[in-house]
Amino acid sequence: MADPNMLFDLNLKDTDLQAALDDIFRQAGRAFEVKDPLDGVVSVRAADLSFHDALRMLLPAGYEAHEEHGIYQIRRIAA
Repeated sequence: MADPNMLFDLNLKDTDLQAALDDIFRQAGRAFEVKDPLDGVVSVRAADLSFHDALRMLLPAGYEAHEEHGIYQIRRIAA
C-alpha cells in the first residue's frame, strides 16, 4: 500500500468514472470491487485531498465504499 498520508489532486473534466476510480486506487496501491453497476462521467477539481476524501468526491450520490478484508467494496446505498 502507498503512503497512508498521500494527498491527491483531482483535476478531471468529463472523465469516465471507472477510469477515474481505477487511477486513484492504483495510485493509492489499494484494490476495489464494484458491486453495483457504476457508469457515467465525473468532473471535479480539488487539491490536497486524503484518499478517503478523494474517493467521496468521485463516487456519485447513492454510492458508498467500505473496506472489507483489504478490498474496497463500492456499492449502491440501500434505500
